[in-house]
Amino acid sequence: MHNSKLVRFVTATLCVFLLGGAVLAPCAVFAADEEAEQRPDVLVVNAKYPAMTGSADSTFKFEVQFTYSTDKASGDDFDLTVSGPPNWIAYVAESAYALDSQISSIHLAPFSVLESVVVVVVAPFWLYPEPGDYPIEFRATSADVDEVVNLTATLTPRRSLMAETTNGRSSVKTKAGDPAVFSINVTNSGMAALDTVLLTAESPSDADGQAWDVTFAPATLENLAPGGVEEVEVSITPPGKIVDGDYMVTLKFDGEPSLSSAPPELDMRVSVAKKSAWGIIGAVIVVLVIGGLVWAYRKFGRS
Repeated sequence: MHNSKLVRFVTATLCVFLLGGAVLAPCAVFAADEEAEQRPDVLVVNAKYPAMTGSADSTFKFEVQFTYSTDKASGDDFDLTVSGPPNWIAYVAESAYALDSQISSIHLAPFSVLESVVVVVVAPFWLYPEPGDYPIEFRATSADVDEVVNLTATLTPRRSLMAETTNGRSSVKTKAGDPAVFSINVTNSGMAALDTVLLTAESPSDADGQAWDVTFAPATLENLAPGGVEEVEVSITPPGKIVDGDYMVTLKFDGEPSLSSAPPELDMRVSVAKKSAWGIIGAVIVVLVIGGLVWAYRKFGRS
C-alpha cells in the first residue's frame, strides 16, 4: 500500500519536472537567440555640403546631420570635436540660428534621424592666408562609435582698395586757374596683391568747354601688397575762366587683376573763387612805382 503511494508521488513529481522543462526550454532558447541578435550601434554622419568656397574674411557654416540606430533604451551621448589648419577658428554650434551657442557633445535618442549641428569655421584673414583648399575634420565619438567627416574650405582671393585724404577732409579751396594740391592714402584692403593700381578722375564739364586738369603723382601704383599703403599727391586745377562756386571732382581707383567688388571712389568738393582784381591792381601799382623810380634816377640822379 505504502509502496504504491510512493510510486504515484514519484511519478507525479517527474511529470511536473518534465512538463516544466518542456515549457521553459523554448523560453530559454528565445532569450539566448534574442541576446545573440542584439544589434550594434550604428551612427551615420554626413555633411549636407562638405565643400564650401569663400573669401578669407568669410564665415564657413557646414551643416552636419546624424542618423543613429541603437538597441539602448535611452540612446547615447557623443563627444563632438572639430579641427582645422593652424590659426583658424573652428567650433560646433547648436544650429544655424544659434551660431554663438557652442557645444561639445550631443545626445541622440534611439533611431534618431537627421539630427543636425553646424560646424563654424573662420579663416585667419588678418594673416592674409593664401588662396586654396583647407581641410577641416569633424569627429563624433562615444564608447562604441567613432565617426569622422572631412570638410573642405576653399579660399578665393579677395581684392579690394580703400582711399582717403591724409587729413581726413573731402574738400579743398582754390582760385580759377590755380592748382589745389593735397595727398591721399591708397590702401590694399584685400587678401591678395595688386599688380597695378590705376588712378583716374572725373571732373565737371564747363559751359565754355574749358577742361579741368587733374594729375596724380605717381600716376599709377605697382605691386601693392595686402595691407600696403601708398601716399599719392593729387593736383586739381580748375579752368582759368570758370564761374566761382563749388564743384565736385570724383577720384577713381581700380586694380589689376580686377577687384572683387566695385572700385572705390573719392568725391572731392572744390570751392573755386575768382582771382581778386585788387591783386592785379596792386601788381600794376608796384610796376608803376618801380618805373617811376627808374625814371627819376635817370633824370635827376646825375644832375
